[in-house]
Amino acid sequence: MMSDAITLTIFGGERCQTARAALEGAARSIERKRCRQVEATAPPALLTYPARPIQGGRLELAPPKRGLWYAEPKFNGWRALVHTPSGTLWNRHGGRLTIAACFCDAVEQLRDLADDGLIWADCEALERRHHIARGTLILLDAIPSDPMFTPSYAERRQFLESLRIPQEPFSSGLNAGDEPPLLLTTSQMVCAQDEVLAFYQSLRQSNRHLGAEFFEGVVMKMARSEYPIQRRSSTEEFRGWIKHRHF
Repeated sequence: MMSDAITLTIFGGERCQTARAALEGAARSIERKRCRQVEATAPPALLTYPARPIQGGRLELAPPKRGLWYAEPKFNGWRALVHTPSGTLWNRHGGRLTIAACFCDAVEQLRDLADDGLIWADCEALERRHHIARGTLILLDAIPSDPMFTPSYAERRQFLESLRIPQEPFSSGLNAGDEPPLLLTTSQMVCAQDEVLAFYQSLRQSNRHLGAEFFEGVVMKMARSEYPIQRRSSTEEFRGWIKHRHF
């Protein structure tokens, strides 16, 4: 009788439902991982070339921009597109990234984010051009895996922030040396030219603190800009984004 009572206590009511839900959740997680392993055996063709900003020259000499824009740092690294389920890295010319093995830890973190809907990640790969954060991927943008789904930059940024990836500290001139291998780029909404100039100049100052040409300038992105899906040319520029270099 006591044995039956214990059994009923453990497997009855809310405890039974909680245990069942946990088991079903674990089973779904295992199935998702199995599907990713299957995809990894046959990596897909490259979905798109990474969006290439137009050249805007020195920001001090550029005319003010109309409308709502976001400012991101322009990092001194290699552009990389990552297909997160398979962990495949591509360069901006549509070929396999030759230094992909340097980013294994970051890629493993991106694999887990495939379950949250991040299938194609537009990143900056930091390695060899300077001594800071080697082996780190900076997540710049999310590329829609369905060409019919065209969220704006502001919507894509909101999605990326929901993933709770640590934001890069380097734009504040900080470098602890033990940052996570996957970081989210800084992005500032700007409404006036003086706000953009202040951010642009602060990145110059951060370079001095970091002791390296870590930032090349800023990339301005229109809040309403869609991510351009195109396979025509790796040199085709996208007018919704403008790059302003320091030099």
